[in-house]
Amino acid sequence: MIQISNINKSFKKKRVLKNISFDIEKGTCIALIGKNGAGKSTLVDILSNKIIADDGVILDKDKLLQSENRSIMFQKTMFSDQLKVIEIIKLYQSFYENPLTLDVIIELTKFNSNQLNQFANKLSGGQQRLLDFVISLIGQPQLILLDEPTSNMDIEIREYFWSIIAKLKEENRTILYTSHYIEEVERMSDKIILIENGEIKLNDDTSHIKVNQQSEITLSGEYLSKLKQEANELKILKNHNGTIKILTSNVNDTILYLLQHHINLNDIEIHKVSIIDTYFNNKKQRGSIYGPKLLEI
Repeated sequence: MIQISNINKSFKKKRVLKNISFDIEKGTCIALIGKNGAGKSTLVDILSNKIIADDGVILDKDKLLQSENRSIMFQKTMFSDQLKVIEIIKLYQSFYENPLTLDVIIELTKFNSNQLNQFANKLSGGQQRLLDFVISLIGQPQLILLDEPTSNMDIEIREYFWSIIAKLKEENRTILYTSHYIEEVERMSDKIILIENGEIKLNDDTSHIKVNQQSEITLSGEYLSKLKQEANELKILKNHNGTIKILTSNVNDTILYLLQHHINLNDIEIHKVSIIDTYFNNKKQRGSIYGPKLLEI
């Protein structure tokens, strides 16, 4: 386990991280989410020893943060224009006592002979990110830190990337990654940590968060007067697109309520609200998200 307690970091006079505390259980996959500038990359840089925290304590019981046990994939990929892909792979193999074999590495990258023998900076953006990721696995690390790993990856490479992550989870590797792709966070992580303005605002198991995840029900604005007439006790507001939006954590009860008030089922649209949007919606709303409560978006 890694125990992170009261980590602070400032650049000049700006506090980037404020009393950050959380645990990383061995063998778990943690998603670190938040808007640009929230402090995610700074925290990853501290864990990878790229920068030093101003104060705070990090206890590393299982020695996962030691250089021989962890790897890091930074947010930006930069390869030399003087080295071919195969040369970079062999270079990184030379850094470790027990690296992945060349055959395994090539299988992971899925690169053909032409790609292996071209300069790495000539690969597509997604292929460079994939190569960068595979390089982070060459030393067979127990802790893998990934900063926005799927940026610049197309859908196919991104899906392949997550299939590798799933296998690493099966091998009980410990993974911490930052991401802007909320659907990936919801699908793959065991725990979600949300950082906002350098502070942790959410830290919980993904399965528990999903229980309280909201859905958004959209209706035509033509129903506004009908709902006002039949449900004066509810706060019903029309958004700028002329539609009514309802946030609820209880879709069945809300749909039943609408049908009882003669709303045509064919006019009802439902979709899941992302975990991060659920959090920010909860901050904005003035009432319970449970049951048929109509809210302004």
